[in-house]
Amino acid sequence: MTKSQLELALREAGKIARDRDFIVFGSQCILGTVARPPRACLISQELDLYPRSHPQAVMLLVQELGARSRFSRREGFFVDCVTPDLAAMPEGWTDRLIPFSTRQTAGVTGWCLELHDLAASKLAAGRKKDLDYVRTLYSSGLIRLRTLKERLQTLPVTSSSLQQIGKLLPTIVAAARKSGSRSRRSKRSRSTGR
Repeated sequence: MTKSQLELALREAGKIARDRDFIVFGSQCILGTVARPPRACLISQELDLYPRSHPQAVMLLVQELGARSRFSRREGFFVDCVTPDLAAMPEGWTDRLIPFSTRQTAGVTGWCLELHDLAASKLAAGRKKDLDYVRTLYSSGLIRLRTLKERLQTLPVTSSSLQQIGKLLPTIVAAARKSGSRSRRSKRSRSTGR
């Protein structure tokens, strides 16, 4: 996805839902918080939005902007309106939402998850694609391990789930460091012509 697609989705969602504020969560919230997100974080063609004031508009949004909509066929991406309550989020995540609005959003604001909250939620989900996403955030220097650990402690999950999540972190950090040194070597090789 691209930032212009996020702007388009917010603009269209605002018209359909008659709402000016949407929560943007899931992997594509990075478009509203980072000027140049890593390419590996932009693979998904699904944008998770939720109307902040008019949740009754969800079905209409899915119909007009969802996976089987004319909008999706025309634009090459779609909007999903899963409630943020279905994801495990760290305590206080709503207080850390980051506003995203431009002239192109036509007065609509996307309230994007802060990246440590996003990473904690993805670790709780635990799918391979989520773990890869967190590794990319870490290796790109977009999240700090200490802050992430603090957020993990406030997830609404069982203590055994939290232990499982904690076991994933060293693997993610090791993989991020390995890929980081590999990319530094390849940059050096390109600059020296080797």
